[in-house]
Amino acid sequence: MAKPSMQDLADPFVPERDSKWYRAMWHFWHPVAYSGDVVEGEMLQGQLLGERILLVRHEGTVRAFMDVCRHKGAAPSLGWIENGCINCPYHGWSYDMDGNLVNIPSRPELNGILKVNLERYLCRESAGLIWVSLVDEPWGDPPGLAEWDDPEMHWQSPAYYDWKTSAPRRLENFVDFSHFPFVHENILGTRDKAEVEDHEVWREGQMLRFDRYVVEPNDDTMKGILGISDDIVTVLNRYYLSLPGTIYLLRIFPNGKRYGLYMVSAPTGPATCRNFWHIGSDFAQTDEDLAFLIDFELMVLDQDQPVVESQWPEHLPDLLSAEMYIKVADDVTLAYRSWLFELAADFMNE
Repeated sequence: MAKPSMQDLADPFVPERDSKWYRAMWHFWHPVAYSGDVVEGEMLQGQLLGERILLVRHEGTVRAFMDVCRHKGAAPSLGWIENGCINCPYHGWSYDMDGNLVNIPSRPELNGILKVNLERYLCRESAGLIWVSLVDEPWGDPPGLAEWDDPEMHWQSPAYYDWKTSAPRRLENFVDFSHFPFVHENILGTRDKAEVEDHEVWREGQMLRFDRYVVEPNDDTMKGILGISDDIVTVLNRYYLSLPGTIYLLRIFPNGKRYGLYMVSAPTGPATCRNFWHIGSDFAQTDEDLAFLIDFELMVLDQDQPVVESQWPEHLPDLLSAEMYIKVADDVTLAYRSWLFELAADFMNE
């Protein structure tokens, strides 16, 4: 009897674009860009679920359209803004800020007669990001960030990063505690203490919630930034997971100081994702101090990426039983997938 191949392992999975979790992604809000990257009077192209998205800020408000001219499919985002209109770079077709075609330079007599428009999408700004929905009635609201407007918190938004894996795989990696001693040995864990402590996971609104107390070393750099002289500190980690791809980790130190790490994984395709993130704290008040924290997170990402991109298949399996789960260690993963698949079933029945 032949041994099973990787393709055999994928047999329980439907093609990526037909998988129920991927189809469910269309029913959520997803970020496409940082708010600060879309400036007044300019256009930016984003990617979401295999679609090109045109973003434009006009009179302070961001609008989102399918980035495909109705004439011959060129990307209007490569064009220019003039007199409050979007102009395609290929043949100069012009659309107003509602997406309506208003000018055909080669056939001006058709202006007002040819009724076509750029497909417009719902678009909102929240937590320093521009969120887009490809459906008219998305599930829930774009996830917020309570500390984003806190005057005591100093935030930075590093450049987004693209991974060759599905958005749920990336999200699960963030909340997979049992990989710390192996992928991040002597940084986030040690192999002689690989056990994961019991932790409750519960639903709260459109979020999964869970908390952990973590005992960790406090090196000289952190002592100076934190103002804590102890060599070992116990930190309360509060997790806020908003479906389908947002995770916010709020770390509270013994002296009450706070550190926030906010990450959203947006599906650019079935097996690719774009990840936006913010880092903030009320103790690292200078860019130099925050740079130290950012460099640490970048080191963690560099260790995670090749491992997560090696997972097969890249997208989530459609069956919960297709992969194995270990009680306690995989409680968050199971709670996340169960809820996501419940919603996918609801969307299919609408």
